[in-house]
Amino acid sequence: MTGLAEALDAAGPRSQRANSLTPSLAGEAVDPESARTRRRSRRASSQPVRVRHEVSDEELPGEVHSAEFRHAFQSSKHLMADLENILRSSALQAEESSTIHALYAEAVKLAEFQYPSTRIVGFVGDSGVGKSSLLNSLLDTRALARTSNSGEACTCVATEYHYHPEGTFRIKTNLFTVEELRDQLRSMLRCYRCFHLHGHAMKGEEKRDLELGAKLAIDTFRAMFHGRLRNEDFLVTFTEDTGLEVLSSWAEEFRPSERLMQHSELSLQDCSNMLARLSSQVGATAQPAAWPYIKNINVFSNATILSTGLILVDLPGLRDLNAARRTITERYLVQCDEIFAVCNIGRASTDEGVSNVFELARQARLSNVGVVCTRSEEIQAEESIVGLTGDRADRIRQMMAAIATDKRDARRVQDELDGFGNEDLSDLSDLSEDEREDLIELTRRMDRISLQAYLVSTRNESVSQQLRGMYSGSTPDQQTSVFCVSNKEYWDNRDKERNTFQPHLQLSGILDARRHCMSVVASSQRRATMHYTNDQIPAFLAQIDHWVQSGARSASQERQEMILRTLDDVEAQMSNAMSSRTSSINRFSTDSMRLFTSHVYQGRDITSWSRCAAHASQVWDGWSHPTYSAFCRNYGNYCTSKVGSHNWNEEAIHAMVCDLETPWREFRSALSQVERDVLDAVDALTSNLIERFETDFSNNLDTPTTLIQTLSTQQRLLTDAIDQAHEKLEEDMTRFHAVALSGMRSSLIGQWMEQPYQRSILDRGTGSDGRRKDIIRGALSDRLLFETLMREFKAGCKALVEAAQEKISNAKAAYLDIARRNFGLVRDGNAMRESELDPQLRSRLQEAVRHGRNTLAQAQAVFSRTELQSLS
Repeated sequence: MTGLAEALDAAGPRSQRANSLTPSLAGEAVDPESARTRRRSRRASSQPVRVRHEVSDEELPGEVHSAEFRHAFQSSKHLMADLENILRSSALQAEESSTIHALYAEAVKLAEFQYPSTRIVGFVGDSGVGKSSLLNSLLDTRALARTSNSGEACTCVATEYHYHPEGTFRIKTNLFTVEELRDQLRSMLRCYRCFHLHGHAMKGEEKRDLELGAKLAIDTFRAMFHGRLRNEDFLVTFTEDTGLEVLSSWAEEFRPSERLMQHSELSLQDCSNMLARLSSQVGATAQPAAWPYIKNINVFSNATILSTGLILVDLPGLRDLNAARRTITERYLVQCDEIFAVCNIGRASTDEGVSNVFELARQARLSNVGVVCTRSEEIQAEESIVGLTGDRADRIRQMMAAIATDKRDARRVQDELDGFGNEDLSDLSDLSEDEREDLIELTRRMDRISLQAYLVSTRNESVSQQLRGMYSGSTPDQQTSVFCVSNKEYWDNRDKERNTFQPHLQLSGILDARRHCMSVVASSQRRATMHYTNDQIPAFLAQIDHWVQSGARSASQERQEMILRTLDDVEAQMSNAMSSRTSSINRFSTDSMRLFTSHVYQGRDITSWSRCAAHASQVWDGWSHPTYSAFCRNYGNYCTSKVGSHNWNEEAIHAMVCDLETPWREFRSALSQVERDVLDAVDALTSNLIERFETDFSNNLDTPTTLIQTLSTQQRLLTDAIDQAHEKLEEDMTRFHAVALSGMRSSLIGQWMEQPYQRSILDRGTGSDGRRKDIIRGALSDRLLFETLMREFKAGCKALVEAAQEKISNAKAAYLDIARRNFGLVRDGNAMRESELDPQLRSRLQEAVRHGRNTLAQAQAVFSRTELQSLS
């Protein structure tokens, strides 16, 4: 193959090929026969193993992802698995009345510990921006969230992605109630009738907006009632009430069964197909579509990104014309720990969907909003250089010249290769190893990866800076997170050899975005680990040890009677303190609402607030008919060149929000004191119980030290549960307050004004401008407005504190149950009887507890060390 060598020589050594991006292919002439001999020899040798990229190998932030931390955590889980196996081996675990049965059930739960789903990252974007493809990439699951044939997203339903350990997929679907469907049908029917009855008299933006609403209505009706809606004329010819009754009866008939909407043990393909059928309107089918009936979908997967307790949520855009779905998206976004507005990188700075998300964040006082720009690979050197000057432009030109050189060299080599015929080119093994690798590298790098990387990185940096500059004021106290990603670059290189194609995966931006999402859950993951190893496992080991020691005790009749009296007294004291209606642990919700009433509710100034709202509506009354109508069609939140940007809802309750700011802050401070009172009461009770044990058994060799240990460890579990309930309450209170007293459509004022806005939108004919203004003015001057808002505000807070009370009560019940069970081991002699039935079990458990405490001490030392390292 001397011709090949000549062709390679003609390309010249690298020193003579200025600006080339690829290495030269210099080498000696190749004899075809010797090449074939080498080829046969190489085929006989083993080929190197191709290693693909694994998400589990990606470097993650935080000490919880360090190898040392993970090893210590796994050691703790293995300890619980060992205890589970020991307890399972005893026949006693099958007896439901036995202590071993209860301990075995708890060991199973601890051995199967998984990080709780405590953090939510939401992705919201308009149709076609690549949101579903982004979710697939982050989940590292190809084609799970389905896109349409055109590549456009087809999400119609909010979809949550949760973790489960199984290798298959599971889908759980939550449906709208019949009443919720009826409300949606009424709203869409009114919009459809308004346009078709009065559209001829409309023009401009008004006609366009109502036409879009009418189209949404009829498209939804056709999807919901496929085959039934043969003649659509009745929607207009019948009265509104009659038409609504017909549609509602059909909705109730076609509404899917809750039971039939749950699917388990699905393959990836089956899950993808099911999601496409449930959550989108892609594809033709003879059956009514499911998505109009679905509120949200939960998908369970073993994706690595979900394994730490993270939940990813795929949300429809905020510009969804369906009010119910927009409200769902709004409420999801407020619940999310981080929100990403997804857009095409080419339109990032002008994307209306992104600006809508940041406007919502401003209204709800959220600071956790970022942007993901998709399709970062869609860039051309010739286009990108336009308008550039200086070093960046010069570097791009140099790279373009080098690529042209590579192309000429590759064409010359290919021409020579073509002359050798197909027989010798059945593969590249006729070349020397170096020549073969260099040729592959030459032809591969013809795709301009170096230039592409520079172009992509340069634009990503420019777009990121621009977006941060635009929205920095919308996210106080932190910089706006921006990620530029290429789903195509990720999947084109996902399964290729890792060492060679890792730069492509990095260039895709998906790895950085995934790392950031997983960092959101790092703090909660660490806390869950600490609770597991510092509280739950020690409490369980104390119970095991108590069973072991109780089974070994023997006492005289006199001593036994004294022990029983003390146990009876202590149990009675504990039950009275925990169960009394006057106990602070049972008064948490009552005390909290008493503080709300005194600090917030009693200070309401209905007259003043109503006067301020009426004054705001009078200002708007002076606006022109087209301007006022446009604000009504946009539910009070709009902007025109004449009057600027306004949010009627915000302006109507401005005085109320200002007046409640200080009382709300004082209430929150007082609420923290309620929690401290509960914790102090629990500490005092446990201290009294332990002191009673120590006093009564101070000179007794049978002192139940293990019983004291179980009380102490169970107290830590109870106080931690109270802490968590209060922290969750604080988070929920912050979110509820932000939404309830904002101008969002899902806020309290937004819900009050929903019907007035809709009535004003549908009002037509002579005098409609005056009637619209009467409708809005009347709604805002109604004295019941602020009475209703405050009642609903109070009801919302009450629901939150009662949810916290339920968590505290459940933790208290678990504390009492375990304490009584441990008292029973001593009082009833259960441990001794069970030890006699299975004497080997006692010795095995005794050794397991000793070994377990040593293992736990080592793990806790690792956790402390890694925490100090992270702080340094």
